[in-house]
Amino acid sequence: MKRSLVLTSIMLFTLGSIALAIDYQPAGDEWITKWYSLDLVTTTGGFNASAAHDWLAEGTGDKITQEDVSTIKGLQKLLQVDTVNLPDHGAFSNPKGELKWSVVTIDPNDGNNMSSSHGQADLSDIEWYGIIVIESPNDRTTTMHPAHDDYAHIWLNGEKVYDNPNWTGGVTIVTTPTEVNLNKGENVLLFRCGESGGSDYINLHFENSDGDLKILPTMDDKFWRYIKSLSVEPTGKLAITWADIKR
Repeated sequence: MKRSLVLTSIMLFTLGSIALAIDYQPAGDEWITKWYSLDLVTTTGGFNASAAHDWLAEGTGDKITQEDVSTIKGLQKLLQVDTVNLPDHGAFSNPKGELKWSVVTIDPNDGNNMSSSHGQADLSDIEWYGIIVIESPNDRTTTMHPAHDDYAHIWLNGEKVYDNPNWTGGVTIVTTPTEVNLNKGENVLLFRCGESGGSDYINLHFENSDGDLKILPTMDDKFWRYIKSLSVEPTGKLAITWADIKR
């Protein structure tokens, strides 16, 4: 009887461990394919005109900004302000410009992956926003490798670390590898790219030596529930959101 109880306990522990396993994205020098992304901002007037706009601030009455959402504190705000209202810049499933966030998948080899990640064909005059959370086991300096068409901005932990108006010449071509600092624990990165016409793509990977990084969203499209340092108070609308996260 005792042996049976021990075996049962071991089986339950094993099953629990399997159930709790987190399917993080591959890191290192593999292209990142899962992003927590805003519905496409449309009719932007082209990437040069669009680049001066903080569409997140504009669409939320300054409740969140681009710098905000590249921090854990900003992600807390994003839980409460989950719609970006841009009535003159909505289309497709959001004709009134009520843009929402969701996990999307990009194909690293698709030269129109900004459009296709949101179920659309090759579009013009759009802005794409995507967030990842990178968990690092230590403080480190490493190099990120972005590819994009056209104008890319990248923020990391509240700091703008990349600003390049020039397309890279191909969906997997990187012209400007950029050194960045990752903190021990969770780091938040926001990738924004504006497109005028022709191909529209984003891509990002780190170094081969960064294979120990853990990247959210997961391969099974989970994001919020695994952000360890996200502190949520069970009040108001946030309580409903936290309940959703817990599920």
